[in-house]
Amino acid sequence: MKVKLVVFDVDGVLVHVKSSWHYIHERLGVAGEAERVKGMFASGRIDYVKWMELDTRLWINARGGKLHKRDLLEILSNIEVDKEAPQVFRWLRKRGVRIAMVSGGVDLLVSRIAETLGADIWLANKLSFDKKGYLVPGGIPLVGVWKDKAVKRIANEVGVSLSETAFIGDSEWDAPAMAIVGYPISYGPHSEALKGIAKYHVNRLIEIIDLIESIERGGSH
Repeated sequence: MKVKLVVFDVDGVLVHVKSSWHYIHERLGVAGEAERVKGMFASGRIDYVKWMELDTRLWINARGGKLHKRDLLEILSNIEVDKEAPQVFRWLRKRGVRIAMVSGGVDLLVSRIAETLGADIWLANKLSFDKKGYLVPGGIPLVGVWKDKAVKRIANEVGVSLSETAFIGDSEWDAPAMAIVGYPISYGPHSEALKGIAKYHVNRLIEIIDLIESIERGGSH
């Protein structure tokens, strides 16, 4: 069967930063406080919407009560795209494969990566800003933590069945999305949490080319 849609996780896959949220926490000096908030979510004391609100409040407070969008863009500008990604995206486009990105990370980063690489469609959790461009606590959880609903939405929008879809991820947050696609691919040396779910594995993005060619020949990898 032909692979018609490839969906990439972003943090830890297309960029080497494992979490764009954590990256901002560290840059703004609130990583310790953010870990406590994460623990509240993990224990079920708050939902994801509240998690976004508390995290963004930490950022705003770290900058004395005001944080402009341009400051966040500047912080995120230091995160570079994996050097092998452009070649992989060019190869997929030449084959007529639709390319998507789904991320639990910050939309400001994902939009730049999508534009740089030329993704057909992307979804990420959206930050909110006022009319003057200042960050407003909270945001819109278009993806949330788990990515399965976002992958279903994208596959439906581009008219590709989930059985013809590949998803590439690197962490336990990607497990539900992998469980619903025909070609679940784990990425990198630290993706042990996905061993029971992923059918395929790559250590470098460039290996995706050989893997898809092998899949379409009816082989395994």
